[in-house]
Amino acid sequence: MFDSIIKEAQEKFNLGDKAGGLLSTLLALMTNKTDGGFNGFLERFREAGLGDVASSWVNAGANTPLSNEQVESVFGEETLEDIADEVELDYDTTTSATAFMTPHIVDNLTPDGVVPSEGDLLSRISGFLGGIGGAAVGTLGIAGAAASDTVDRIGTATSETIDVGERRIAENLDMVDAGAVAVGDKVDADTVAISDKVDGTLYSVGDTVDGDSGGDSILKWLIPLLLLGLVVVLGFWFCRKEPTPTVTNVNTNTNKVNINTNTNANVTAKTVDSSFSIKAENGKYLISGAVPDEATKKQIMDALTAQYGAGNVNFDGLKVDATAKPFGAGWWDNFSKMLPNLKDWKTGELSFVGNAITVASGLPQAAIDQIKSLFGGWKMPLSIAGESGATKQANEEALKELGEAKTAQQVVDALNISIIQFDSGKSNVKPEFQPILQKAAEVLKAQTANTIIEIGGHTDNVGNKDSNLKLSQARADSVKNELVKLGVGDKMLAAKGYGDTVEKGDNATKEGQFANRRIEYKVVAGDGSLTKTVTTNTNTATANK
Repeated sequence: MFDSIIKEAQEKFNLGDKAGGLLSTLLALMTNKTDGGFNGFLERFREAGLGDVASSWVNAGANTPLSNEQVESVFGEETLEDIADEVELDYDTTTSATAFMTPHIVDNLTPDGVVPSEGDLLSRISGFLGGIGGAAVGTLGIAGAAASDTVDRIGTATSETIDVGERRIAENLDMVDAGAVAVGDKVDADTVAISDKVDGTLYSVGDTVDGDSGGDSILKWLIPLLLLGLVVVLGFWFCRKEPTPTVTNVNTNTNKVNINTNTNANVTAKTVDSSFSIKAENGKYLISGAVPDEATKKQIMDALTAQYGAGNVNFDGLKVDATAKPFGAGWWDNFSKMLPNLKDWKTGELSFVGNAITVASGLPQAAIDQIKSLFGGWKMPLSIAGESGATKQANEEALKELGEAKTAQQVVDALNISIIQFDSGKSNVKPEFQPILQKAAEVLKAQTANTIIEIGGHTDNVGNKDSNLKLSQARADSVKNELVKLGVGDKMLAAKGYGDTVEKGDNATKEGQFANRRIEYKVVAGDGSLTKTVTTNTNTATANK
């Protein structure tokens, strides 16, 4: 999964073999225990006011792109300069490539839509380094404390142990089973030595083992297995050859153990939605995004240069991505029509992703009115669509998804798109939201008896915490009761109120409060129990009172 990111970065920024070094350095930052590990890394974006941006990488849907300025605000210039020195790239290229890579890396590290535990995270990184998925994890003995410690070093000290041109794995495996194993030292009566110099082509393994083959020591078969895993990982990482089927045969002197590892890594580049963002700061305009071709990029650059002047527009963040799908139909014609109303626009942001407007802040009223008329069929932020418009859009999409749903997880994914609004301080489900629950019930009734769906009630942080908790429980119970009335088994549904304890977005804003007043659904048993929990705003339209 990381190979496609490396390949794209190489092509977009002409990084050559330095793309892998940059990705490794970013993985080191993401897993640095001193800074709070992966959760700490994401928290840095929230502290910079980019919580929703980071959440888009974890949750389902398109990844919101980063601009160079946003990267600098989160990482800091000093850190970016250190990264640039580490991977031997100039500062601007490092910043742009980091802005491109970060959303994709986080996306690939959270395929279940949730932040992984430290153990899961290290396993995924190990799988990338090994290039052989589950086989690599098994060969390295990830379940054992010793291999876990090795993987931890790979994830959290990359900047110290992995160099761009020459990677070195230092230190020893700590413990294997009940015996202490030190690479390069004597183990019981067996001598197993491994050279600590790896230059991409030379791997020297001392495999002299005492002639007594009748011993029952676990070390005689486990040590070669561990050494093989290290050799496979290092060989893949250093050589960086195109993925091809390979067979590795290792034959120990004494026990004649044959281990065959077959790999066939065919990487298919993942398509992404086209994106375009224009950020106005005191009459200067920063353009970022990913468009499918040079013609689209030139179209944007020519129009904005003509409107604002070449010295006022920065296009460094606008890239061509061959895997990007085109914008929704009529995007350029409609955007061109509203450009005159943005001529005197000085401060704010307008962002498009696919067929959605994701950000629209600080716009002149005339431009807002045009957006509503020109992009009527597009998803829009709450600031444009309003609560009723956002609810209507979400529920239309949810009904479409429910019409195609077959499994419990597909129902959950669709329900998490929907928005059920409650009157202030009330918990009864209004009649206009019945079609959503009816469609969901039709599929849920066909699921296996061991399927359990959690219905979670959430509120914003306005009002008393205890009252919010009780209100969220009442609303979750109300949704459950409606589904039971529609024929879904009572034991298949579990209602739980969370109050304002699980925050989504910024409760200090109207949009954030709307996002936090929601019902969330997830499969907790049966079909789809290991799938992602998608977080979407699905609750009240007004304050929790």
